[in-house]
Amino acid sequence: MALMRRVAALGAAVAAARQYARQNPEKVNRYADQAAAFIDQRTNGKFRRQIDGALRQVRKETSVPGRTVPGPSQAGQYGPQQFRHDPYQSGTQRYPSERTDR
Repeated sequence: MALMRRVAALGAAVAAARQYARQNPEKVNRYADQAAAFIDQRTNGKFRRQIDGALRQVRKETSVPGRTVPGPSQAGQYGPQQFRHDPYQSGTQRYPSERTDR
């Protein structure tokens, strides 16, 4: 029975995390970028593909219907970055995990 309580508690925690991510997508995306930058730095880029996949999943969970999906800024660079103005992408912010060059 203790195992079932743990599974139920874990399921509740996952549901709460998803709800928070949908309500605060900017914060979640910012923290995910910071975590990705930290892990990528510590592993010297060894797990970059796995990090990109995890960030893609975070973006998928935090996406809002009707909002444009963020695209790539600079491949392989995570964390806070300065973006140049692109007249074709008016007002959209780009994230490194949403790569279109694959």
